[in-house]
Amino acid sequence: MTSGIACYKAVDLMRDLQRAGARVRVVESASAAELVRPALFEALSGEHVGTSLWEGWSHDEEGDYSQFPHLDFARGIDALVVAPATASLLGKAAAGIGDDLLTTTLLAVDPRKTPVVLVPTMNATMYAHPAVVANRAVLRERGYWIVTPDEGPLACGEEGIGRWPGNRSIVAALDRVVNGTTRLEGHRVVVTAGRTEEDVDPARTLTNRASGRMGFALARAAWLQGADVTLIHGPTEVPPPPFVRTVAVRTVAEMSEAVRAALPGAAQLWMAAAVNDWSPESAEHKLKKDEWDGVLQLTRTEDILARAAADRDPTTVLVGFAVETDDILGRARSKLESKGCDYVVVNNPLEEGAGFGHTTNRVALLGRDGAITDFELMSKRELAERLVNHVLDQQSALTTAER
Repeated sequence: MTSGIACYKAVDLMRDLQRAGARVRVVESASAAELVRPALFEALSGEHVGTSLWEGWSHDEEGDYSQFPHLDFARGIDALVVAPATASLLGKAAAGIGDDLLTTTLLAVDPRKTPVVLVPTMNATMYAHPAVVANRAVLRERGYWIVTPDEGPLACGEEGIGRWPGNRSIVAALDRVVNGTTRLEGHRVVVTAGRTEEDVDPARTLTNRASGRMGFALARAAWLQGADVTLIHGPTEVPPPPFVRTVAVRTVAEMSEAVRAALPGAAQLWMAAAVNDWSPESAEHKLKKDEWDGVLQLTRTEDILARAAADRDPTTVLVGFAVETDDILGRARSKLESKGCDYVVVNNPLEEGAGFGHTTNRVALLGRDGAITDFELMSKRELAERLVNHVLDQQSALTTAER
């Protein structure tokens, strides 16, 4: 970490990385150590914090001092994150200057072999300065990953780009460079998620209990595979994953229009949203209980899945989702055939830990070839990764067979 004013947020970033299972070692520039004391990071990490090439060198198991502390911090790591990264740090990294422990450690890591993620934070004018822009371009060409900062109020009192992008974005970027692949690089994936709402009157809606977690996990999983992801989601209390294009909708008609706009050229469409099958005739004014008989006149909504199957490009892989409580596989098979899907993912919300509102799910995946793959109860995040990988494996096998 360098001495950007956002360096105090690095404490929470370290904790979030630890919660994700990482062992974190901290190197501070001398200026950063003046703003956030090394003792804080040492207490929370249980690791020696590096601040100088000449002081506080680490011990090996026999009590001897390391002769090369910058190499000590660079060896055996899975990734290096500089957060925050000042304009000075970007310039030194681009020029290959190593004049303290942090910059020499950075030089001791080959970004073509070990991922290096830079998180610039600074004044907006500094961020847009031609020299800083050129330094970022040089670093990207050399294989460094750069997380774009947020826009908004800055510590200096000005408005613009240069804010800390948030821990979720930084951890997600690290997730992709460490765990991601390029299987979907150059391809676009569309995912629908969450519930839809249809108005009964200005105060009431007809909806369902879908949280959006499964669809959001699928969007993240596709992004980890290198895809350009468009996530179309209904109302939800769950934040969408970073780095995906989001389209917020509410009604079936809005979701239908968004899918229609995003579908052309998509490599995959994952229809994980719980779309209302029925829509009431909406009243202009709130229905009063002493004036209303309680009867709703419902009409069928558009079948977005069936229309997408008819409109998609021949190469677009279509994955539908079904929630069933009886004759689960039979009904899922019927949906796959009648809707024209390549795959259908089906689950039973009556099973413990599965379905709406849970962070876990248990599903079966049915393919057009008749194959059924059961996935045991697991987190929706892990399940999404396995589903995306399974479909990619199946499509790769089909392509190979056709050759």
